[in-house]
Amino acid sequence: MRAINKKIIFLYLLVIAYLGIRILSINNSALVISNEMNVGIWGALFLLGIFFTKGDYNRYLEPYDKVQTTFIIVIAYLMFNFLLGLFVGYQYNAYSMTPRGLLHNTIMFMPIIIFQEYIRQVLVSYSNGKTKWLAFITILFILISVNFNSLSSDFRNAETGFKFLCSDLIPLVARNFVFTYLAYISSCKPPIVYRLLTTAASIYLPILPNINWFYTGLFGILVPIALYIVVNYSQAKLERKLSWRDEKKSRPITYVPTLIIVLLVVGFVVGFFKYQPAAIISDSMLPLFARGDMIVIEKLDKEDIENIKVGDVIKFLTENYYVIHRVHEIEQTDDGPLFTTKGDNNNAPDSKKVKPDQIQGIYRFHVKYIGFPSVWLSEVLR
Repeated sequence: MRAINKKIIFLYLLVIAYLGIRILSINNSALVISNEMNVGIWGALFLLGIFFTKGDYNRYLEPYDKVQTTFIIVIAYLMFNFLLGLFVGYQYNAYSMTPRGLLHNTIMFMPIIIFQEYIRQVLVSYSNGKTKWLAFITILFILISVNFNSLSSDFRNAETGFKFLCSDLIPLVARNFVFTYLAYISSCKPPIVYRLLTTAASIYLPILPNINWFYTGLFGILVPIALYIVVNYSQAKLERKLSWRDEKKSRPITYVPTLIIVLLVVGFVVGFFKYQPAAIISDSMLPLFARGDMIVIEKLDKEDIENIKVGDVIKFLTENYYVIHRVHEIEQTDDGPLFTTKGDNNNAPDSKKVKPDQIQGIYRFHVKYIGFPSVWLSEVLR
């Protein structure tokens, strides 16, 4: 590692000054940095980085080719992500697809990625491998990536704040941790490949999968973790610091069972499968189940809904929230059946009848108490 010098300290100060201006611009529109200015500033920092170091930063041999590993993992993710649209649907890209628009977006987004990751590489190279400096660099680039001008809308209430935390901030932390790690053991190339590919997909594809905030956050965390696991294993082999037994334990394949279990649990919770859990937030169905219990719902298709009978407990959507009550009466109409529902612990039936397209599933069984964390979280987000 290189010894830190005054030029690198000056580079730190310039990056921190840039960050300070962005933070001050939150309440001062005069300090807002435009996209064009952003490209110019990072281009200048990039040239200074080359001038200060004369392009001489630490380089590592890469027989396992971390660039290729990054490329394969990110391409696999992008393909899976796009194919997921077959199940959740697609939406038109908000970015302009005209030749002029594509050129403009290329100039505004792509060079900055190269400039920023080169600067990260320079700072990491002069960190002497000290954890505190690597942590500082990671935090610095996390803050640089945050859109401070939208924070007020991101945190306008507890719900949007929670979504921002899960879909944007935590994935941002995960990515920057991995980018700094890659810069430390390799070079700026793997992070550049990662960011260029994901950015290209977001600005060049005319249609994108209509994935909600939960899946966005989930993939935003899992992909950097997967990349870290694979690269860390290859790095351990490269350094030959592991015994055969330790190397066997650290192989990426050993993480597969845990990853599969995590994905199965997540898929079950979010409703990928025929059965889905739901937490009970009221006592309207006592004594069958109570607040804090977790019930398991079997999803129904159109034919199954026609077989619902009086006495079945169903989950249905009404006025933007879900209700789980018992079918009290069924009225046959020309447009199909209408269901009158009632909570077992309520004195009267529900005021509105339930149409078939409102029904989500039918109750199968429940487990007591384990739904309380979800109940408490829902109350916090209200």
